[in-house]
Amino acid sequence: MSIQEWAALAEIIGAVAVVASLVYLAVQIRQNTRELSLSLKSTELAAFERNVESGNRIREMFILNPEVSELYARGIKSYTSLEHGEKLRFDMILSNVFSALQGAYVRQLTYGNDPANFAGSKRTLDQLVSRRGVRDWLSRSQPDWRPQFASLVEQRIHLFEQTAAKASATDQERSSTHKDA
Repeated sequence: MSIQEWAALAEIIGAVAVVASLVYLAVQIRQNTRELSLSLKSTELAAFERNVESGNRIREMFILNPEVSELYARGIKSYTSLEHGEKLRFDMILSNVFSALQGAYVRQLTYGNDPANFAGSKRTLDQLVSRRGVRDWLSRSQPDWRPQFASLVEQRIHLFEQTAAKASATDQERSSTHKDA
């Protein structure tokens, strides 16, 4: 065989090797993508399970400790009416509750930013900020929250206050309409 024939053969072998390498690379990328997808789903499931466990621990605290439930019920009505020792305990209760909500929110932001994954926690947050005692506590406390969560809490309080103001205005209109009639 001549040098030119060897060169042509080497070129063919080189082209086959490049094609084989590309096929191998494509298979590896596909497998890696599949593994990453499964890993992400597993991580999202673990985050959801942490949210459930966190909520269960808080509910368990109320179920197993009637005095905690009673303190919580009084505190959300009026934080200012609690005695000093009760305020400390109420602070810890709300710190735990808001910590769990913040964890759920951060996990939601981290794993897909899917608002539906935070819907239940957002309802809980809305119920909390609708209570005078919780808003009093928030105005007096200095929670160490991530900025995104602090912003969310502020937004939910603002939304509650707007809704309450509209409801109050509607009630006043109805009241004055009934007086005029």
